Formats: sequence, structure tokens, C-alpha cells
Amino acid sequence: MRIAISGAQNTGKSTLVRSFLHTWTNYINPKSTYREKLKVDNIQHSSKTIPSTQKMILDSMVDQMLQTKVDDNIIYDRCPLDVLAYTIWSSERGNDGFDDGFITDQINIVRESMRFLDIVFLCKYNRKLDPVEDGQRDTNKNHIVEVDNIFESIFQQYTQNLDADIFFPKGDSPCVIKLPHTQQERIDIIQEYVTPEGDMYGDEDSILNPDNIADLEKLVMQQKAAQEGEEAQQELLKKFHLPVSSPNT
Repeated sequence: MRIAISGAQNTGKSTLVRSFLHTWTNYINPKSTYREKLKVDNIQHSSKTIPSTQKMILDSMVDQMLQTKVDDNIIYDRCPLDVLAYTIWSSERGNDGFDDGFITDQINIVRESMRFLDIVFLCKYNRKLDPVEDGQRDTNKNHIVEVDNIFESIFQQYTQNLDADIFFPKGDSPCVIKLPHTQQERIDIIQEYVTPEGDMYGDEDSILNPDNIADLEKLVMQQKAAQEGEEAQQELLKKFHLPVSSPNT
């Protein structure tokens, strides 16, 4: 399978990828990524990104995905959805160059690229923790929270109106799963979707068996309780003409 770990910075994506590779040893993670160019050329990104940087990152990701085959076992640390989230953030801030035409082009490319993924696991930001500096990523907490809200809105579009064919291709979308905060809980949930051999469980397998119902209900309750950033999420849904749910629903 082709799996991606997505989410804002400081959400534990890279740590989760390492844990995943330790558990599923028949998977690989691309050695060369867009990050090398960002580092070597000292290119500003995240909250300081510009359209050409976003285009470079997206093109790099898509080119890499096009080289894979459907039966490859590969896990990505970020995917085109991540690029889109930061592009939307820049557009919402009114940054130069992030006009409607650029956003539309990015959405179209991202939507088509989703055909080359089987599962996207979404890591949410734990707002009780302070960001950790690693010398490269943006640690502005407000920025992280705002990007995290955009990821939540993209996830809501997936769960509420997938047929709208906005961010995900109708009829050929990957499965998108939102994960809890702790690494062990994340691996536990991933194991409900990925077999020990690295394949996806079928409808008759694993996920809804009686032994797992309690754990899944616990996860649902955790996700329902995570309603921070509600107003920002609703505004983004409105912008892209998606159904806006009431805070009380």
C-alpha cells in the first residue's frame, strides 16, 4: 500500500513514520525528499512560504508519487494534502501571489494526486504541549493551530461531503483516518487498518470486530471532544462551498 502521514508541524509525524517502519519492516520511506532542497538552498517555508516554494514542494511530491506502483509498500512523511493546507493558510492571510487562480490550480493537482494513495493518517496537534524546535520547522504556536484547523476542515470535507469532488477524487479517494495524540494509540489505531503483512484490512476484517468496538468508541469520543478552532473550520468550509455543521450537531 501507499500510505501518507499528514498534519501540521509539531504533530509527531516523523516519529510516527519511524514507529510504523519499526512495526511494518516491509515498508520503505523515501530517502530523498523536497526537504533536502529547502535545507540546502535555505528556502523559507511554512509561515514564510511563497507561491514558487509551494509549487516546488507539490511538484516534488507528485513526481515522487508517480514513480510508485500500486503494489509498492511505501509510507510518506507528508503528502500533497499538506502542501494544500499551507497554501490555503497563506491565502487566508492574504499573502502575495496566493490568489484564487493559484489556489484552484493547487487544489486540482492535489485532488488528482490523491489517486496515488491508499490511506492518509492525519495527526492532529496537541494544544496542551509547546512546540519543539528542530532547527528547521516553524514553532509559532498560533501558526500551528491555524494550520491544524485547516487540516480539520479538509477532514470534515472528506467525512461530510466526499462526493463534492473538491479535495478528493470522487470514486478514487484514499481512506483518511484521524489519529489520537499519543504514539502508542496511533499505532494501535493503524493496526486496525493495516494487517501485520502491510495490507489493508477488508470490510469483513478487524476494524469492527467485537474486541475492538470499545477502543473505537473511545477514539470517537475523543474526536468529538476536540472542537477547538470551530469558527475557523466553519469559515473555511463556507469558503469552499461545503456543508457547514452547527456547533451543536
